[in-house]
Amino acid sequence: MKKYFIHNGSEQLGPFDLEELKTLSITKETPIWYDGLGDWTTASEIDALNELIGAASPPVFKDATNKMPPPVSGPAASNDTNDAQPNKVKRTSMAIVKGLIIGVLIVGGIFIFRMLGSDGGAAVGVDGFRQETYKEKVMTVAEIERSQPTKFLSATGQYRTTLLGNKIKVDCTITNKATVATYKDAIVRVTYYSKTKTVLGTNDYTIYEVFPPTSSKTVRLKIDNYKNVATIGWDVIMASNN
Repeated sequence: MKKYFIHNGSEQLGPFDLEELKTLSITKETPIWYDGLGDWTTASEIDALNELIGAASPPVFKDATNKMPPPVSGPAASNDTNDAQPNKVKRTSMAIVKGLIIGVLIVGGIFIFRMLGSDGGAAVGVDGFRQETYKEKVMTVAEIERSQPTKFLSATGQYRTTLLGNKIKVDCTITNKATVATYKDAIVRVTYYSKTKTVLGTNDYTIYEVFPPTSSKTVRLKIDNYKNVATIGWDVIMASNN
């Protein structure tokens, strides 16, 4: 049996069968819906309800003078329904606007997150060059230099083996390219290579000297030699701030 829903302008009522609708005195303008309709319609558009509408709402009597009938007091059901529509449209529009704003904020947050990098590292621009992170921008030059000593310290020089061949004398020149930071106690790692460039071993040596900014200092090291060593190399791997 078909079930009907009606709307009184503020709420939905039902479901009702035909017998129950008879007791409700519906009019031609009563909003109504049942399963199978795409949207709400009025009772006058449904053939099955013509008998109910005729019983509840007889046609208006017109006298011989053709005068218009007096206005009916009290709000009609159709007016209540129409009054509710602007509020419904307004609420829907506000929901759409809020959804768009939230979507823009989410997309913007993802874009910023990707540009900065999830670990706070430097982002890479569209031109392929490294961009400063927010952390680097707020750090002073001195703070950046003190936090990265191996970036500003480099080691070059010359070496020769002793007469016995068991030691190597190294004249190591350490250059500090920092503009502000002063370093001390630089640790130099010496790497031994065979003639096939195979790494035979490494040794670390601490040079207890102070290295002012934009300066170079040469120190002499006497280090152990390895068997089958063809060449050696050295790098600054650590230093302290003065």
